[in-house]
Amino acid sequence: MEMKNEIRKLARIEEGPSPFVSLYLNTRWDSEQQRERTRLFIKNQLKRGKELLKGKEGLLAFEEDLARVEKFVEGLIRRSYDEAIDGMALFSSRGSDIFLVYPSFMPFDNEFYLDRLPVLRPLVRLASQYQDTLAVMVETDSARLFEISLEGLVSESTIENYVPGWHDQGGWAQLRYQRHIQEHRNKHHKEVAEQLTNLFDTGKWKRVVLIGQDRTLAHFRGFLPERVRQHITDAFPLDFSEERSTILRRIYERLFQREKEKVFQEVEELREKAYQGGRAVFGLNGVLEAINQGRVQTLYLSAAFHLPGGHCLRCGTLFLQDPSSTTFVCPLCKEEAKGVDLGEEMVRFVFRQDGEVKWAEGNPLLKEHEHVAASLRFR
Repeated sequence: MEMKNEIRKLARIEEGPSPFVSLYLNTRWDSEQQRERTRLFIKNQLKRGKELLKGKEGLLAFEEDLARVEKFVEGLIRRSYDEAIDGMALFSSRGSDIFLVYPSFMPFDNEFYLDRLPVLRPLVRLASQYQDTLAVMVETDSARLFEISLEGLVSESTIENYVPGWHDQGGWAQLRYQRHIQEHRNKHHKEVAEQLTNLFDTGKWKRVVLIGQDRTLAHFRGFLPERVRQHITDAFPLDFSEERSTILRRIYERLFQREKEKVFQEVEELREKAYQGGRAVFGLNGVLEAINQGRVQTLYLSAAFHLPGGHCLRCGTLFLQDPSSTTFVCPLCKEEAKGVDLGEEMVRFVFRQDGEVKWAEGNPLLKEHEHVAASLRFR
């Protein structure tokens, strides 16, 4: 599945008659004790949710959610699902007839939310740091192709060709034999490059990763068309005999680091645009204004952004809550508003406007500007 499209669908869900359970889990379990801790976490959180809703509308539907969530998590703990999945996001609302599950190859922190709508920030944070990727491990006579999404390995294929080995014969015979070896190696790398290119040309894959020794990869690159070379995100050596799980984890970890570096660079470029009066804005007031006007192309947030806000029930304005006030009143139309988590609502607004959200972890420039910035569609 295309995770960003799924997030847009989640962002467009309207409030229903009962609350939503949003559950994020780290399922990278190395022992039975870790599984038991997860079981206890779920039990305590569902009990807390039931207490919060005691005597309120939606309790009956939540009790049905409770049973569905417990059953699913118990299946995870008892290994009824894919062991290669290290993270799981779950959204459930019996009143809205919604039960959605999104696996992830990378773990989430264990988090539980009971709110009026699905809580998206942990899912967006992970999805924004990864794009669907083609990875190829290349040797002289063999190759492994991996099609990888955030949910895990989509497909793996192996290519093997005969390439003769070296011998100690000298003179012209040696030169002819070297050319013979080179022809076989060229044929092998050409075949691998063609398969990689055919997959890339489907349009699904956004990144390309090469794995192998420097000399081998330098030779292999020569068989790739420019349109593929432009999307090579990373290249590094790794033993061909490594287990699949080790290979995939290494790819994910390096891709996340590359994306972090890319976002840092994007934020720096935003600063130049903002100083020149271009299509960029830093700081909460400017970003909120742009969101309310539907001008945000990409919202940049850091994990440190946590503020209370309000969402006007009449005009739809999103605003920062006045810390001296205990009521939520729209600053524009002066009508009643509802309290919201401002960061969560900003994310939802931007996705509903077909924008993007990116996390800039530990970015000092964002820290100077209330942990938020945005690129704009127009001024």
